[in-house]
Amino acid sequence: MNSADITQLAIRRHDIDASHFQHAYSEKENVLGKRELAFLRGRKLVLDELALVLNDLPRGSRILDVGCGTAHLTHWIKEKGFDVCGIEPSTEMFNYARQNFPEIEIKQAISSNIPYKDGSFDLIVAFEVLRYLDKQENIKSFAEFRRVLKPGGKFFVTQVNLFSTDLYFIFHNLKSVICKITHNTHHHCNFTTSGQQKKQIKKAGFSQVQTVGRFLGSSRIFYKFGRKPGNIYQSLIKNFSKNQRVKNSFRKNLTGHLIVIATK
Repeated sequence: MNSADITQLAIRRHDIDASHFQHAYSEKENVLGKRELAFLRGRKLVLDELALVLNDLPRGSRILDVGCGTAHLTHWIKEKGFDVCGIEPSTEMFNYARQNFPEIEIKQAISSNIPYKDGSFDLIVAFEVLRYLDKQENIKSFAEFRRVLKPGGKFFVTQVNLFSTDLYFIFHNLKSVICKITHNTHHHCNFTTSGQQKKQIKKAGFSQVQTVGRFLGSSRIFYKFGRKPGNIYQSLIKNFSKNQRVKNSFRKNLTGHLIVIATK
């Protein structure tokens, strides 16, 4: 499967999953299933990290939410006083975004072809977007981010750790083998490491690259058994890692979310 096919498969998958994401973001936590609970636990920690970046920006700064999905994150950023807009390639996601928040400018576009002028934004956010694209499309997206960022502007993206302790790399590849045997399609996942990200992004022309690990990957395993096991495990690990944040060691590569922050 070539790069363009992988990208189109990712878009189609999000067309199919759009109602799931709409449900996960819209419903109260006590009615959500195991999959949504683990996702939202990790998302909260990513938002905590994003809030640190937003705190350094003047209110009114121009922000682009790439792959904004249902635009709930876009709206969260707007409520903090920023001038935010979004792009989303999936038609179903795009329709939900326009329906949910008609006051926010949302355009249907992809990360490697952003319909805005050079130097338009102070910050670009791409949460759980580039993970579905291959290395080639990631590199093209980094170049496009650099184009539309202002001098000194930053991007904030999440990636999937190759060595995450949730063992997703093993699970994903086993499922890929099964799908090949049964002639079913299986989505791509861009497994990576902190070192690989720094190398790719500096090659794209960014001056500074910082990586942070959030959400202990093993937490996802316990949430697969239900809310109670997941919550108990979360309580236990607070004694070892209160905010599940790893910044300055190899252990960041073991977390559930690898956050990459780069400066133009």
